Amino acid sequence: MKFNVLILSNKVLTGQQAIKMPELLSCFYKTGNEVLTIRCEKFSKEICKQEIEKMTESLIVLADNQILDDVIVDNIQLLGNDKQMVDDLAVIFNKQDKKIVFLPVDLDFQPLLNKIMESFKDNDLKYCKFHLFGKHPSQVEEGLKDLGLQDLTYSVLGENLLSDIYASYKGANNLIDDQQVKIAGCFRDNIYSENDLDLSQIVYELLRLKNLRIAIKEDVTGGKILARLCEENNGFNSVLSAGQVVKEETQLQPENIYHDAYTYLKDTVADVVLVVRGKFSEKGLNCLIALGDKNSIHVYNNKFNADRKDCLEMATNCALFHLVKKLRQNDFAF
Repeated sequence: MKFNVLILSNKVLTGQQAIKMPELLSCFYKTGNEVLTIRCEKFSKEICKQEIEKMTESLIVLADNQILDDVIVDNIQLLGNDKQMVDDLAVIFNKQDKKIVFLPVDLDFQPLLNKIMESFKDNDLKYCKFHLFGKHPSQVEEGLKDLGLQDLTYSVLGENLLSDIYASYKGANNLIDDQQVKIAGCFRDNIYSENDLDLSQIVYELLRLKNLRIAIKEDVTGGKILARLCEENNGFNSVLSAGQVVKEETQLQPENIYHDAYTYLKDTVADVVLVVRGKFSEKGLNCLIALGDKNSIHVYNNKFNADRKDCLEMATNCALFHLVKKLRQNDFAF
């Protein structure tokens, strides 16, 4: 079933309340449903009315709980009487072969939406998701189109060098899923996860399972890498040998960061070392990432062209992605 999503909330529009788009899209595609559009508007009776009048596909309306009843009452003539309640919070109207679902956006709607989408599940469809690094969403969509897979519906989200694919498709019930294999093959160098674990969680799990301790030093990122690893993993201190945030270097040379990483690894008696240095210019951020163990240290040179905030997010994501790839190689010697 195909859906358009209309969000009527001043809080969401102004950033006072956040909607987790990956979770929102995931609940559609894992049940074989598809999202065509997502719109966020300031509350207006007229906007909702126009959306219902012109609807060609099913519709999800997310509105603040205090105005939800008014939205429904104002459009009751368009909605009809064929309705059902879900957990006393959501209302579903059936209009011919279309569904119109009203949900309170400010009352933890996600579990309720998951339940509703599950009731619309198409058992003939399969679902997959991939999390990628280093591909712009437009490049991901182009790659998916070039695969020429039949009955494939998908949505791609992305920012700051990370992209997420949410896809559903019809596939044979066999051990090897050709559709999923082809998608994975297309982006094999960029995929870092096929589940709900993000980069920082994968880093922690790999360090924990391999019984390794890491030393991290960062300057331009100002502690963002350490903060993400610690905040998203309760036990990260058990694998952290040392963490340090230093002032930004005026000289940005590969040999300097290589020597710094080697010395820091030795001084902290860690198994793995990660050192990040960078310098802003008019075009963006020049960033060096040193990563390795006692046998070898590699220096990666990166340039990010964006505003300051996005550059720092890109540098953080880039460092974590290189760390994930290194930890998965199983070529550390201890």
